[in-house]
Amino acid sequence: MQRALLIGLLAAALAPCVWAQKQTAAAGSLELHAEAMASRTLTPEAAANYRVEPAPDRGVLLVTVIKRERGSNATVPAQVYAGAMNRRNLVISIPLREVRTDKSVYYVGEFRLTPPDELRFLVSANVLGTPLKVEFNRAFPVD
Repeated sequence: MQRALLIGLLAAALAPCVWAQKQTAAAGSLELHAEAMASRTLTPEAAANYRVEPAPDRGVLLVTVIKRERGSNATVPAQVYAGAMNRRNLVISIPLREVRTDKSVYYVGEFRLTPPDELRFLVSANVLGTPLKVEFNRAFPVD
């Protein structure tokens, strides 16, 4: 019993750390998921899939729009725009490229960064007239 309580408390304590990196917004059956990370944290397989060359001064933004219907989830194409602002209030445009596989569609954007820094991201998407928007902060420490 004590072990289950300890595991539950540990999971609750770690939850804010996970949400600080990945954000979600919902409208009806649609969900917008956005995640920002330093490119050097990608596995070699992920870097190859996203066509990203890991570097200490490069970040990656991953965006997915999911439609939930009758117990199933499917990614859907969308018009997606992204940008960020750093601590010096400089605006960073993040061009996104669409990546399609047999079963999914997602968007990948690369941006320059100068660690240590904290960026405030704004990601907006539109799916057949349904707008979705998420804003979040992400810190990029020095290695």
